Amino acid sequence: MADESTDVYDEIFDFRVVAALDFGTTYSGYAYSFYQDPLKIFCPQTWFAGEGNLASLKTPTCLLLNPDRSFHSFGYTAENKYVYLASEGKHQDYFFFSRFKMDLHWKDMQHDSELKDISGKSLPAIDVFAMSIQYLRDHLVQTLNERGTLADLSQIMFVLTVPAIWTESAKLFMRKAAVKAGIHTEQLILALEPEAASLYCQKVPDDHLSFGTSHLIRSPGVQYLVADIGGGTADFSVHELNEDGSLSEVHMATGGPYAGTSVDEAYLKLFQTVFGEKTMEKLRENDMMEYLAILRSFESKKRLVCEEFSENVSVNLPTMLSKRLKKKSKKINKVLNGCGLEGSISFHDNKIKFSPCLIKSLFNHPICGILEQIQNLLRKHEAIKSIILVGGFSESRLLQEKLKENIKGKTFVIPNECGLSVLKGAVLYGHSPLSITSRIMKYSYGVASDSIFIQGVHPKERKYSDDNGESRCKRAFRVLIAKGTRVSASGVEISRTAEPITNTQMSVSERIYYTENVNPVVVDENCKLLKNYVLSLPKDNEKPRIIKSTFTFGLTELKYYAEVLETGEKIQGALDLQ
Repeated sequence: MADESTDVYDEIFDFRVVAALDFGTTYSGYAYSFYQDPLKIFCPQTWFAGEGNLASLKTPTCLLLNPDRSFHSFGYTAENKYVYLASEGKHQDYFFFSRFKMDLHWKDMQHDSELKDISGKSLPAIDVFAMSIQYLRDHLVQTLNERGTLADLSQIMFVLTVPAIWTESAKLFMRKAAVKAGIHTEQLILALEPEAASLYCQKVPDDHLSFGTSHLIRSPGVQYLVADIGGGTADFSVHELNEDGSLSEVHMATGGPYAGTSVDEAYLKLFQTVFGEKTMEKLRENDMMEYLAILRSFESKKRLVCEEFSENVSVNLPTMLSKRLKKKSKKINKVLNGCGLEGSISFHDNKIKFSPCLIKSLFNHPICGILEQIQNLLRKHEAIKSIILVGGFSESRLLQEKLKENIKGKTFVIPNECGLSVLKGAVLYGHSPLSITSRIMKYSYGVASDSIFIQGVHPKERKYSDDNGESRCKRAFRVLIAKGTRVSASGVEISRTAEPITNTQMSVSERIYYTENVNPVVVDENCKLLKNYVLSLPKDNEKPRIIKSTFTFGLTELKYYAEVLETGEKIQGALDLQ
């Protein structure tokens, strides 16, 4: 454990409880431990589906709202209630959101963005996320109070997990939602999921590993790959163990949507292929209970899929699909023949049956994507000897078998509870955030600046003359820190000063951008706006009117501080969304 300190984290050590909220794409949960015994982590809640005997230490990321948009329930309770409402034909006015976290991966979510529920009705995205986080927070507090172990909410440091491949905008959105959920920003830190999982695997005893041994990743100087493969995204990082037991990031996080939901989407696509997209849409609109039953039936069955899997998967056909099968049997058989599925899909006793080969093929896309990501990193870092598999989808037997079959000469380390590794590791991170000593910048960060025009560097079409006749470049990208730079995880401050270009300016706009380009020259379509700050300037333009901006890089979030030196006006804190 590194013994350096930073003001950013000083306040963490004053809290009595560290509680992690793992808000996942498919499942969510919480865990906590006390400062006297950080390694004694409690995951106190067992959640039951109430149907199919599904039980887990996490609950589905499902939110049900009443017709008046107030909170009704979350998790299995929300799922079961919505199924009941659908069976009674009373669900139309309710709002049911499921697996909505992935919208933050695909969309540039803003404070006023909206989310559509399962039936297409929209609500503000910030409200959906905030109510979900608030449920987890309230459930945690209730558990602590019932056990007589909490006197005051202010005694809790909350840790919210986020994928390492997320953009700054997505992370900022999650912080905003957590604050709206009632978590004070001073009591909240974000944990990057692969880092949390890596910390957990450094502490887990061998009898809690289903494959591999701990000594493979616990020798100082050893490098290993962390594959955090969850429900919605897969994150891949390379870590190195330092002499003092802390971890350094060797390669910036990479990844993509190669996870469990890809299999579910491929499964649903089979029904759309057989019966048509319009028919499936009608089923969703007119018989939500049967539509959800199709999805639910697959959830438990897909956990059994492995190389030796040899059973047909049978699913009861809803009445609407059964009627279409009888009415359009010739057309459906023609579709199957045209798609090469005539031997893989069959019908019997009002059931649709999928062959084991077809079911296994549903895993091809995510497994191929995961393999490609891992093999790319192994080629770049030959020192890697071991691969840690964590995350809910890592529990897939088929995935594990395919990885071991295709990746030779490397050892795998797999915890018994892959799906809880991030959650428990986030608790450890909350107690000791400086266990991560350095990170690699995933993006280049900078500000838009009308800089002095440099011939041969700046594009000619951006050139203009200011009031003093000076040639400038319109919206040049002034780099603060470049992609690939190694920075201390305790924070690296970079400052810049700026002053108005004209004497008549009464404010200065600080437009902060990030991009995947290593050496950006101008702000273009490859750059994403993170935040636009506007600072007022003194009216007396005879004196210097200088603004000093300070950025802190290397933390799990970018911090920003700005001051008008003459007036002392300040803006500070984590970058915020408007």
